[in-house]
Amino acid sequence: MRLIAITGMLHQPKAKLTRALIELLSTKTDRLALMDNSDVPLAIDGVTSQRLTGGCVCCSLATALISLLGRLDADYALLPVSALADPGALASILASLRSERIQITTVSLIDTLTQTRNPYLTRKLESYSDFQVQEPFEMSDTIHAAIGAPK
Repeated sequence: MRLIAITGMLHQPKAKLTRALIELLSTKTDRLALMDNSDVPLAIDGVTSQRLTGGCVCCSLATALISLLGRLDADYALLPVSALADPGALASILASLRSERIQITTVSLIDTLTQTRNPYLTRKLESYSDFQVQEPFEMSDTIHAAIGAPK
């Protein structure tokens, strides 16, 4: 299974990338899952979906994420992550999940406001992700890179 974690501060770009990945991946497999930890629920029809609420998968919901991935039977799993997620903590959780069965790619969507007001967070997002996309969010290359070989 390939897990694609989508991080960043803004909901709309994460939702846009998630939808684009679902559109592309649904032509390759019917074993596609959405584990939604985003700040606003994603309403996407035709995809097995599990909403992870009540916290963030980088800390309070880490056990729930690990349990869900252990039971999940999918070729691809998409994980839009809460804006509150600490990039380092998330990277640590995801690293513990990497195995022959689970390959993980992390994509960070970095907006201009975050770059300007919080350069420390920007550096963390860049450090702990496999791919970064900056505004304007042109995602076609990122979509194909996220589906390709893991880091």
